[in-house]
Amino acid sequence: MPTLIRPTGMLKDYIGGRDEAAVEPGQTVREALVVLKIPPELVALVSVNGELQNKDYCLQAGDTVRIMAVIGGG
Repeated sequence: MPTLIRPTGMLKDYIGGRDEAAVEPGQTVREALVVLKIPPELVALVSVNGELQNKDYCLQAGDTVRIMAVIGGG
């Protein structure tokens, strides 16, 4: 069973505008971001199954991961 990565906002652009992408479990969130070509430094918030985690969390089969980008302003 894959892990689903669900980016928000501009991060969707890195996966072709789709709402989610499937990745293999057993890797960290950071490694999955690299596989998906999403720069890890752009990700400010990681939520796995509704709980905040860091990018070193090891993905499990069936996890749903929401990621939010760094928001800048002036």
